[in-house]
Amino acid sequence: MTAEGRPLRGRVVAWRLRLVAVAAVVGVALLVFATGLDDALRGDGFQDFLASPWGPAVYVLSMWIVQPVGLPGFVWMVPAGLAWSWPAAVALSWIGNLGASAIAFAWARFVARDWVASRIPPRVRAFDDRLARGGTAQVIALRLVTGQLPPADWLLGVTGVRWQVFFIGTAIGIVPGIVVFVVVGSSLFASLGDLVRG
Repeated sequence: MTAEGRPLRGRVVAWRLRLVAVAAVVGVALLVFATGLDDALRGDGFQDFLASPWGPAVYVLSMWIVQPVGLPGFVWMVPAGLAWSWPAAVALSWIGNLGASAIAFAWARFVARDWVASRIPPRVRAFDDRLARGGTAQVIALRLVTGQLPPADWLLGVTGVRWQVFFIGTAIGIVPGIVVFVVVGSSLFASLGDLVRG
């Protein structure tokens, strides 16, 4: 591919990514309205919905659909801490974040590798050598710093890190961030709500 063609391909991939994100949001909205979930999600029905078997499933699936395209995981984790007991919220958030990370990693590695690679700074590319030689400790360290930010998944997707190393390192490295957002974040949010209500 020529240097002139590379930016065009990047724009095409970005356009496709936006199209997939819009299609996913429209699809979920249509599903919500077609199944009557919109009525269940209003008022007290929302708490009932979260307590039903569908609540955790929709929570995890929504993370898998939306988070890989750029929305950070904490958007889901704070509400999870308000909706469920903290062990259940941590477990659901871990499953949702790990699945979303795996999807974003696969997308960067197999679908949009050139587009993602062109956006990684050269000094970050030096990290690739360490990841290719093993890298579990480096993936854990990266996850401790970046948490569940999708660009970290994209970065790992274009490096030489093996799938198993990515998965194990991510599974371990995201746990502290999840616990902090679920337990501390939801407590702070609840306290702010009490202050506002007066």
